[in-house]
Parts: sequence; C-alpha cells; structure tokens
Amino acid sequence: MLPVVLGAGWPGVLLHEAVGHGLEGDFNRRGTSVFSGHMGELVASELCTVVDDGTIADRRGSVAIDDEGTPGQYNVLIENGILKGYMQDNSTRACMGVAPTGTWPT
Repeated sequence: MLPVVLGAGWPGVLLHEAVGHGLEGDFNRRGTSVFSGHMGELVASELCTVVDDGTIADRRGSVAIDDEGTPGQYNVLIENGILKGYMQDNSTRACMGVAPTGTWPT
C-alpha cells in the first residue's frame, strides 16, 4: 500500500469540500456536522490522516497571520482515522475552550 498525499491547491480544495466544512469549529459548536461529538473517536479509515497546514509558503489556504491575527499553524484534524481537532476561529474556540488554529476564514 502506498501513501496518498493531497497537496495544497486543487487537491486540497477537493478534500476541503469533501470533509473540511465538517471539520470547521462553527458547525461542530452548533452540532450540525457529522463530526460533532466525536472528538477522540474513529471517524475514518485508520489509514487516513488529515492535516490543515497554514504554514506552507505561497500555497492556497496558507497564511502567515490569519484575518483575526493568529499565526498560521500546522493542525492535525484526523490522525490515523481518529478525530483530533477542528479548524477554529476566535469565536468558536472561545465557546469550545480550545486554542485558535490560525485558519480564519475557513
């Protein structure tokens, strides 16, 4: 079995449209995502890891500092199929008691 890497750009857009919106903090705070309430649980194949990396220079979705002043960050959202986190802005992270992820707007 070989790893599949979806890079920044259009492959990343495809992944974001497929699962990314469901990994945004606002949908999870409201409980309207399929991922709501499943933190720490198996939500995908154990072969699947999803990362939101805002630190890759000159790539779509990458930011030195997001619209709210948070530095772009490397965020593991799903690791080996386990839900690890959501993309958070200042509003959702405050409600959920977690750190911002440097990905606003998502």
